[in-house]
Amino acid sequence: MENFYLSAIVREMAAELIGRAVSRVSLHGADLLIDFHLPDDRALLASLDPAGPALYLADRPRKQGDVSHAFVSQLRKKIVGAKLINIFKHPSDRIARLDFERFDAAGDKAKNSLILALTGRSSNAYLLGSDETIEALLKDRGASSVGDRLDLNESDSDAALLLEEMDDGITEQEALEKFFGPASPFGPLMKKEFLARSLSQTPASALRSLFDDLFNREPAPSVYSRFPLEEVGDRLINPKSDLLLSHIELTQAGGLRRYEFPSLSEAADRYYQALDRAKSFQSEFARIKRILTDRIKKQETMKRALESDLARFEDPERLKRYGDLLLANLATARVENRVAKVIDYYDADQPVIEIEIGESNTLQQAASNYFNRYRKARRALAALRPRAEETGRLLESLTELLRSLEEEPTLHRLDEVRGDASRLLKIKMGGQAEKDSTGKSQRKGEKKTGRWFLSSDGYEIGVGRNDRDNDSLTFRMARPQDIWMHAADYPGSHIIVRNPRREEIPQRTIIEAAEIAAFYSQAREQPRVAVHYTQKKFVSKPPKSKPGLVRLSSFKTALVGARCDLEKIDR
Repeated sequence: MENFYLSAIVREMAAELIGRAVSRVSLHGADLLIDFHLPDDRALLASLDPAGPALYLADRPRKQGDVSHAFVSQLRKKIVGAKLINIFKHPSDRIARLDFERFDAAGDKAKNSLILALTGRSSNAYLLGSDETIEALLKDRGASSVGDRLDLNESDSDAALLLEEMDDGITEQEALEKFFGPASPFGPLMKKEFLARSLSQTPASALRSLFDDLFNREPAPSVYSRFPLEEVGDRLINPKSDLLLSHIELTQAGGLRRYEFPSLSEAADRYYQALDRAKSFQSEFARIKRILTDRIKKQETMKRALESDLARFEDPERLKRYGDLLLANLATARVENRVAKVIDYYDADQPVIEIEIGESNTLQQAASNYFNRYRKARRALAALRPRAEETGRLLESLTELLRSLEEEPTLHRLDEVRGDASRLLKIKMGGQAEKDSTGKSQRKGEKKTGRWFLSSDGYEIGVGRNDRDNDSLTFRMARPQDIWMHAADYPGSHIIVRNPRREEIPQRTIIEAAEIAAFYSQAREQPRVAVHYTQKKFVSKPPKSKPGLVRLSSFKTALVGARCDLEKIDR
């Protein structure tokens, strides 16, 4: 997250968070979630991933995460139940500070601070006591440790003051060195923006307009995208240039679609969700391309080896011909230096030709050797030619698949290439989707498991009939972005809502599927039933557990009545 966007989002969040108490803290991977019981199930998300540190209010399912992490345990002791009394970010560094206050067991006020260093490779989180010493840290590395005072070497540079010292005649190179050097608060995005504005303005004017947007104007939360935002993740993009997050209008984003949002957090949430989809597609694209490239190289090596072997055994009839000529010239052949000079009766002119006889003691032995070589060459060619032809066809097919994927790097093409490559190579490549007779998405080898219904919004809803059916539905048929449901605290069917385009499922469909989950459970007679739902990627199976048993790392809950009045469909 860009430094000045982070400053703006901290100011925006302060108005909503200060005075609120923390209800829960969780850690999932590099994401630290702090729940303040905000409306719409939003939580403060601090991503401490070195590749993409960020801080914003995220509208995402709660993640139970790692409950055993020492840092999370300390946070639960010290800030759960505490009120946020201040949130601050240093203007020139991507470091945010959250100050909390609570009453201890003796009734006295206790203060703790959470420092979020969103600084790329050195990203970390620190819990400070009232004496400003470190009580816990997320990543135990570097010079800082528990009991130390935190020294983050915050920059004292003030961009506004630097602007006052700027000469109107400053050159572009001088501006780059003075304002966009290694220790500058301006990151790569702002550097590119300065260069873009410099194309139509003097460097001094470009800097002034950039500074005016950053420091004097109200934020304009925006996501810029090369393609429609809902299609990000369905095609290959360059996240550094095709998907941008900004709170100012970007000159560099010419030709990109601009999406404006009511708040900086909403823009950030949509941006990072899109970025996750883009990275996921990029990773899968690279995986399939790598498999194809590796197999093409192996086929090329195999083809060269087969061609070499075929060259060794080419023209077996010549070997038989030599054997016949040696036998036909037993009485007339002249042998010199292991070479027999014989009359070629196969040629109308009957010239004298030379045939090597090697270490053979007699012409009969030499002829026998040629006949043996003839039979061996015939057998070899019978085996090698089909292999060479098959290798050539496979190489041609794989090369065409790779070419088509590179020419059209879309989700649809990726699914087709993955399926075709799986069939050609006779291996499971994962994530494969095929079309059934109705044109609907279906995985290879997928059986018609469970009951199926169609929601009012046109989404397929699958219902398991028994425990083994539930396992098959959840762990074989469902994709990571599908919605999974089950009645809370009651035995019942697993429910999946198909999400082939990986888009947000309408709330009406969620409620209809939850009503079906309640209906196909032992809570059917209850007036209201709690139904847990989440994306399939948050559902796992405990080791050696019986069929139908699952574990959720994240979920939401809907209270619904038990009902099933949707159209039933066949798959």
